[in-house]
Amino acid sequence: MCDRSTVARRREAPGCSPVIGGFVLPFVPFAYARRFQLLTQSDRFGPLPCSPCASLRAPADSRGTLRPTAEAQVRCLSVRSPARPEARHHVNSRHQYGGSAKDADGHTPGGAPTGAGFVGDVMDFGTQGASAPADLAWLRGVDAYTMGAYPQAEEEFRTAVRLDPGMADGWLGLHALRVDTTTALLRMYRHRDRFGEQRTRHRRTLNSWYWLGWWVQPVLESPRDLLLAHASHWLDGRHVPDLDRALAGLPPVDTDPQVRFLHACRAYLVKDWEQLVRHTDPLIDDHALGIEAGLFGGMARVRLEMYGQAEPLLAAALMRCRSEQPQRKELRYWLARAHEGTGRSAAALPLYRAVHRVDPAFMDTSARLAAIADYDGIDGADDPSDFAPVTLAGADALDYSDGYDTAYGTEGGDLKVGTDTDPPGGGQSPEADAVREKALIPAQAGPPTLPTGPADPALLQEALAELERMVGLEPVKRQVKALSAQLRMARLRADKGLPVQPPKRHFVFSGPSGTGKTTVARILGRVFYALGLLGGDHLVEAQRADLVGEFLGQTAVKANELIDSALGGVLFVDEAYALSNSGYSKGDAYGDEALQVLLKRAEDNRDHLVVILAGYPEGMDRLLAANPGLSSRFTTRVDFPSYRPLELTAIGEVLAAENGDHWDAESLDELRSISGHVVDQGWIDELGNGRFLRTLYEKSCAYRDLRLSGYPGEPSREDLATLRLPDLMQAYGEVLSGRGPGDPPGV
Repeated sequence: MCDRSTVARRREAPGCSPVIGGFVLPFVPFAYARRFQLLTQSDRFGPLPCSPCASLRAPADSRGTLRPTAEAQVRCLSVRSPARPEARHHVNSRHQYGGSAKDADGHTPGGAPTGAGFVGDVMDFGTQGASAPADLAWLRGVDAYTMGAYPQAEEEFRTAVRLDPGMADGWLGLHALRVDTTTALLRMYRHRDRFGEQRTRHRRTLNSWYWLGWWVQPVLESPRDLLLAHASHWLDGRHVPDLDRALAGLPPVDTDPQVRFLHACRAYLVKDWEQLVRHTDPLIDDHALGIEAGLFGGMARVRLEMYGQAEPLLAAALMRCRSEQPQRKELRYWLARAHEGTGRSAAALPLYRAVHRVDPAFMDTSARLAAIADYDGIDGADDPSDFAPVTLAGADALDYSDGYDTAYGTEGGDLKVGTDTDPPGGGQSPEADAVREKALIPAQAGPPTLPTGPADPALLQEALAELERMVGLEPVKRQVKALSAQLRMARLRADKGLPVQPPKRHFVFSGPSGTGKTTVARILGRVFYALGLLGGDHLVEAQRADLVGEFLGQTAVKANELIDSALGGVLFVDEAYALSNSGYSKGDAYGDEALQVLLKRAEDNRDHLVVILAGYPEGMDRLLAANPGLSSRFTTRVDFPSYRPLELTAIGEVLAAENGDHWDAESLDELRSISGHVVDQGWIDELGNGRFLRTLYEKSCAYRDLRLSGYPGEPSREDLATLRLPDLMQAYGEVLSGRGPGDPPGV
């Protein structure tokens, strides 16, 4: 029998492993006393047999908890944990040291060894070298975790990773405890080559869980799971470049549904609706991912105005979604949007009401409830004929009036229009009245209106395609495309009678010379024109001299005439900071007058004019700081970065290709070298970024023509279209002529 009054101590006996000093077994409930064997070095008690049946003698506290003495030194440890209740996410810790059958006490019949690393029934840590203390702490952590002693488990896992920071399975234990999951996940990934090392060595089972996307919770156990969890971490943080790198390390999309789902989530994140449709279609019938795939696929189709295709997808996903799942609200909202798109507003109404009941502030639900009531004349008594059946793939029809309540999502109940959705008598419920009253308050003054000019989708796509063809400028492209999407949605909302916010029409373009500010301004004007928000797509370029007169009073006239010429299009004021010149002793009265005219006209003619102020970052910062009126009206700032070496080289190649030319291999290598050199030296902004490459190309063409003119006979087509190394070197020398070897441009 086990004695609870003393600690078992023993001398080193033959056949046992060397001592591992300094580690004390954590508190162990008496119920598990026979499952722990402390084999320590001491003279206080006589030698004990190295046997699974050796008695434990330890001092016990008032609760009967075994407390080993501080000077105890652990030599051998055998731990067998009972199968714990399913109290934590996904963890299954039924521990066996070998394939042999064991009795109720965990002993192998006849005392035979059970797997490598065991002496009798005791695991030998003496052969593990420096990793043994960390492994021992990890094993204690697993057993504490299994028994539900989570604070103790955390302490042991922390000890394990402190002793061995590369122990991926130690970080897995902390991740399973939800202790700083971000750090734990990143450390597991950093040491992914060791992921599973302790579990394999000691034949233990330990796992965790992670978020795949925003709702799915798979198990984190295998190396594949770790790669997926790492990619999902960047998705959750919306770090698209890191996400793309993580996705590149995953298996091919066609081989793994969860990998495909992550690619779908990425498409959702960047608002690539067509790609989202392509990735979700194969996942619709997936047991684990089908609901999310249906939601994403249906939502993407609504965004693409494919309402008829969206309805069955969203309806099927809503049928599969259990009442406690968080996707239910979004499924109802997007299904209602699909119903609206197909002209079935009465079918959308109970769905919007259900969403509003759960989350009144969710997206534009309140406004849509009010709009349906106003424009469709719905007074709460829905017409059952509006609830037409929706055909689902592989099924007959989903009739919302039979077996499924679209408002409450209850299965097996009848949808009784005017009874379940509305109170008896056919009137609106108090909640619906409150929704209507709340939603109508801002609408009484009338929603902001947009110009009613015709939209031109083809012109819009052409403008955005031109933007996409520009080299580099990825942050600018994202910002302009996002603005284009906002303008387009505002136009669609206005066309459907929904309230809209006035679109942003005045911008600050900040960046060095030659980074494409004028080109992007022209594209932006075409976007406004394509959406019917401007009467034309012309751009008027101006500088200080075009706005400021020779004497006070003339400036206002001159500025107004210039602005009049830009009405219906874009006024692009380059080097706008020159309008606020603090160097004048009595201030810049002329520039201030021009700014005041510009501000007033930008406000008065905001429906017919886009104003863009452009210039160097430092100058624009100074201008905005000195003029609060500008800061309040020009709230959208687009920052243009300097070009990098590879982008400069690409610009040179594009310029040549657009004119039927090309660089030979030697000149192209030298062009890369020149691009890298001017960037490294910090010259590129002074040289004009893209303008530098245009100048270099044009001068190279001139030197090529000069070279060919000295050849006897007629040059071939290839000679006429090829730029060679001597042409480029002479052109580059001319661009930098007159400067010392260490002088930057402009000196």
